[in-house]
Amino acid sequence: MGKVLSTFDIGWPGAISRSVDDIVVSMKNGGAEAIPFGAPVFLTADGEGVAAYDPDASPAQTFASFVGFAVRSAGKTPDTYPARQDMSSIRSDQSGAWNTGEVVEVLVRGCIAAETSVGFLPGGSVWLRVSDGALVPEAGEEGETFLLENVKMRTPQGNNRPCSELLITTRNIQ
Repeated sequence: MGKVLSTFDIGWPGAISRSVDDIVVSMKNGGAEAIPFGAPVFLTADGEGVAAYDPDASPAQTFASFVGFAVRSAGKTPDTYPARQDMSSIRSDQSGAWNTGEVVEVLVRGCIAAETSVGFLPGGSVWLRVSDGALVPEAGEEGETFLLENVKMRTPQGNNRPCSELLITTRNIQ
């Protein structure tokens, strides 16, 4: 007799988790670094592309330049998923990223799996920690975090799941 599953993993970082009304746009990776799947992305200074969060960016990246989250794309196979298909490999083997100069698929509205810290509640706000770009459930001291105003926690990490499900409620940059 087979085992009945009572919990399900949300998915790999960058996987769109619901597809009812998601909006995905394509923009060039105009940054100096690869953008990992599931990472928040921001407009570049010239507005012509996107880049991964960089605490040393000039001008500073804030909610005003937040675009969305980098989507894991089947079109990037075989590099889309880690070589090991067990969930323990997500943090240690994040295969696949959008390299500099490539066209990045960015979720600007909808639900996506992403790595977050623990402690979120469903429907809770999502803050970005300025020092390292981590997604956290609470504001820090002034200047330590900024609120991703249009992002809410849909399903928090739990039961040893490595990802949370985030909901981008509205497009930030039209």
